[in-house]
Amino acid sequence: MPRTPEQVTADDVLTAAIEQALKAYGDDRAYVLTEYVVITSQQRFDEDGGGVTAVGLVYRDGDVPTHRALGLCEYAATRMRHYISQDEDD
Repeated sequence: MPRTPEQVTADDVLTAAIEQALKAYGDDRAYVLTEYVVITSQQRFDEDGGGVTAVGLVYRDGDVPTHRALGLCEYAATRMRHYISQDEDD
């Protein structure tokens, strides 16, 4: 599906921001960003003042195959669990 000019611009800005963050927080080794999945948590209020929470996903250029996106998320979750378990051992 073709992306709108606004989507293309947003994707380009997001990719540049991710690359900048990776450079700032990473090591000096050169990597090439190939794919990403950004997971968001969003909050709003309905007409009655009740809170509504949504979780969203943003894929690189609006389209990462589902099986690859799930693999990225699952792998990241596994790494997070590993870091958590190491923190508890200290």
